[in-house]
Amino acid sequence: MYAMAMALRCLRQLPPLLHHSLSGLVRPPLQVPLRHTALMLNGCRQCVVHQTMLTRHLATKKAKAKGKGETQARVNINAALVEDIISLGEVNGEMQAVVEVLKEEFGKNLNIRTSPGALDHITVTTKDGKFPLNQLGQISLKSPQLILVNMASFPENTAAAIKAIRESGMNLNPEVDGIIIRVPVPKVTREHRESLAKLAKQLTNKAKDSLRKVRSNAVNHVKKAKSTVSEDTIKLVEKQIQQMADDTAAEMDRLLAGKTKELLG
Repeated sequence: MYAMAMALRCLRQLPPLLHHSLSGLVRPPLQVPLRHTALMLNGCRQCVVHQTMLTRHLATKKAKAKGKGETQARVNINAALVEDIISLGEVNGEMQAVVEVLKEEFGKNLNIRTSPGALDHITVTTKDGKFPLNQLGQISLKSPQLILVNMASFPENTAAAIKAIRESGMNLNPEVDGIIIRVPVPKVTREHRESLAKLAKQLTNKAKDSLRKVRSNAVNHVKKAKSTVSEDTIKLVEKQIQQMADDTAAEMDRLLAGKTKELLG
């Protein structure tokens, strides 16, 4: 009887135990005291502030990086409106003159083609002054490996012509046959082509130095007008001059790229 009584007592206590167990499974979230809630919100605000600052910093860096890759707005000043400050036409003319000199240098010093015109640029120093070789002698191409210079019109300048050909930098060794100068043309090697390509780069850098001098002189001239012209106008004209110089330098780079491709094949 005692055992049965204990069993019944255990059965009576089973529902409350089940109730408490189930209630633990569906218990609502732990309530945080108001004081702790305020601390958490304050912490979140700090996170938001830091996150905002970081976002702005990254956005600024990204904008700067993007700006570096973009082309700046071009200036297009009406030259007639700034004639009292400087003649932009003359500045452009001086810059283009530098380009023309570079083209002449390319034609004189970097010609690897076997043709009568390959010697035209050679300047001969005579008693009467300096003259192009083609004005003193008749140049003809006998074969791809031999150029002839007939000095019949000015035989007294034969020795001077030979000297000029040897010192032309074209790696030529002329021979004399009376009034005829025989100029054997050596086969152009890869090494010689690479040497000419390096010379093309040197000539371009020299031309860019001349271009910088033109730009610097123009900018200095503009600065002299500061007493009569607003600072904003001065800066705008200087930007126009810099833009012209950049365009001219880009033209030189294109010439160099074309000549290098021609030389190296």
